[in-house]
Amino acid sequence: MSLLRAALAWCIIAVTPALAQDRPAAGTIDFVDGDAIVESKDRQSRIATAQDRVYQGDTVTTFAAAELHLKMADGGYLSLRENTKITLTEYVANGDDGDRSLIDLAKGAFRSVTGWIGKYRRAAYKVRTPIVTIGVRGTDHEPTHFEPGDPRGEPGSYDKVNEGRTVMQSKRGTVEVPANRAAHFQADQHTAPRVLASVPSFFRPAKNEQRFAQRAQESVRTIGTQRAARREMIQKKGLERKGLERRAAQKKAPEMKDLGKKRQERKQQFEKRQFDKKQFERKGLGQKGLEKKRFEKKHR
Repeated sequence: MSLLRAALAWCIIAVTPALAQDRPAAGTIDFVDGDAIVESKDRQSRIATAQDRVYQGDTVTTFAAAELHLKMADGGYLSLRENTKITLTEYVANGDDGDRSLIDLAKGAFRSVTGWIGKYRRAAYKVRTPIVTIGVRGTDHEPTHFEPGDPRGEPGSYDKVNEGRTVMQSKRGTVEVPANRAAHFQADQHTAPRVLASVPSFFRPAKNEQRFAQRAQESVRTIGTQRAARREMIQKKGLERKGLERRAAQKKAPEMKDLGKKRQERKQQFEKRQFDKKQFERKGLGQKGLEKKRFEKKHR
């Protein structure tokens, strides 16, 4: 275990939360080489470990010389390079028209082989850096963002397209990026993002790129089947939930009936007491009236 991993374990183990079992996962960590952490929306951190789930709102950070692969819920794959930080800001993959993916890239680089969201819901798939938004046309691409002073390259946001097409949009304008090309935008530019004449040298395969590419392509070949299976599972869970609710209602019905009966009995008892009270008062008033008349007659 590296010194960094040991330090992370020492700091994190006391605050690591139990993950909610009923919360749908955005993906699963498929592979980790080096040091990386996952931070939840409520700022609870844990060491990134293979087969652990990641959720909407989680932030994944890799450190020097690290590499992390994510298998996403829609069958897509992400490969995070070293010194990279992403947040799964929105990730819903139920196999229906509500599916969406928004990944915020704060720094560093990753490769994304899109799943069924990128194929069937293109407008709902976006990668966002501090200065641009990247959309896809069914894609294998590599979004990158370097902060000033990063030794890896000139500051700004990049996107290299390996397959398909992407669109890079900034406040200054938009550019479409074709396959085997890369685009760049810098915050202090007075022009729109531009397609570069050549792909920068920092776009090079990671140490475990072959493993990533093979597993990503295997998954992509079956995303239609995966999507249908996911939709069927969601529908089944919905039916099971409705069945449980119906059985709970049926079980509760006799109790509610008994409760209603008891309420009716209490109401009747209350009304009877009120009636008896009025009768008593009426009888008392009648007796007093009779006595008054006798008194007046006697003293005339």
